[in-house]
Amino acid sequence: MGWRLPLRSLWRNRRRTILSLAVIALGTAVSVFVLGFLENSRLQIQDSSVQEYGNIQVASPKLWTGTTDGYDYLIAASDAERVSALLAADPAYRGSTRQLQFPGLLGSGRETHVVRVTCVEPANGVLDFGDHAVAGRGLVTSDSAAAFVGRALAKRLSLSVGDPVMLTLTTANGAYNASPFTVVGIYQYSTEQFERQVIFVPLAFGQRLLNTAGVDRIVVSLDGIASTEPARARFTASLVGTGLSLEARTWDELSPFYRQLASYFSALFAFLSIVLSVLVFFIILQVLTLAFLERTREIGTLRALGTTRQEVFRLFFAESAWLAVIGSAVGLGLGVVLAGAFNTVGIQWLPPGTIDPVKLAARLGPTTLLVPLCVSLVATLLAALYPSVQASRLRVVDALRVE
Repeated sequence: MGWRLPLRSLWRNRRRTILSLAVIALGTAVSVFVLGFLENSRLQIQDSSVQEYGNIQVASPKLWTGTTDGYDYLIAASDAERVSALLAADPAYRGSTRQLQFPGLLGSGRETHVVRVTCVEPANGVLDFGDHAVAGRGLVTSDSAAAFVGRALAKRLSLSVGDPVMLTLTTANGAYNASPFTVVGIYQYSTEQFERQVIFVPLAFGQRLLNTAGVDRIVVSLDGIASTEPARARFTASLVGTGLSLEARTWDELSPFYRQLASYFSALFAFLSIVLSVLVFFIILQVLTLAFLERTREIGTLRALGTTRQEVFRLFFAESAWLAVIGSAVGLGLGVVLAGAFNTVGIQWLPPGTIDPVKLAARLGPTTLLVPLCVSLVATLLAALYPSVQASRLRVVDALRVE
């Protein structure tokens, strides 16, 4: 018995076959669409996290764990140069920048706001945020007392390009310091919290304010997200040889929001897959069981003509396998069409904590297609086991008695 006979047998009752194929195809299409939507959302957050943190950051373990005594986690200028040269030798290296971050109080007129000052190397090309400007410009190498602020903060303090602001902070040795700044640009970002809390100033001027020549981290940009983990392993091995107590951390380790959301998306899709699998399993089980009852005399005739139990089992199971393959293939095509239509419509929504609307989309790829396909195939074949076993165990005499 080949695969052609089971395929022909399916079309003897076309209504039942079409119903079975529709159930399998619908479950597969829904899985493809939902997984594509979740994957697109995850990748958007991933790209946003890499834009905020870079691929890898190198800093003292005290900075990561928060077990600091003042600014004892700072990397000296000479050590930062050594580390930067070491990182630049990596084949995946695309660029790096040194940063210095500290809290401060930004004031304009009678309004004040607590901010996180991020001192960057202007026009470095790695996390300088210059391309995010919506008013004015980003920081340039000739800037000194210049501030690049977010839209949410500018709105809160009623700031415009060219306005003066006052920054108050505590220096590395514990003294108070204050300096006027001029707003040279306003940037936009994906989250309101980031825009409201983070301001950018030139690194050299920030070091002068903090009364230090050190930096707190070195941010590394690589040639792709896939290069992150291998490069981190190489960086870690190289840092051991420098004798410096520094640690490399990846963007996903630095972004708890991404880790939490990625775990949530994985759990959501797992739950959906289980629900759809159970639904497909029981519907197909019921359809195949009814088919077995309707074909009892046929089974008895086959057995009377010398067909073995194993051959009867293979016949019924092969029919179910055809259902699984055809239904899943149709479901994949339907899911691709559904995702394409959804992407064409261009529906937008405003995620919590964001300012700008985000386009809803479903991103398709090998994972988003193969996983629903495997789930549908397995659910259908498992549902076929019981009816196929029951059909093979039916006694010839009892089967021929059925009216």
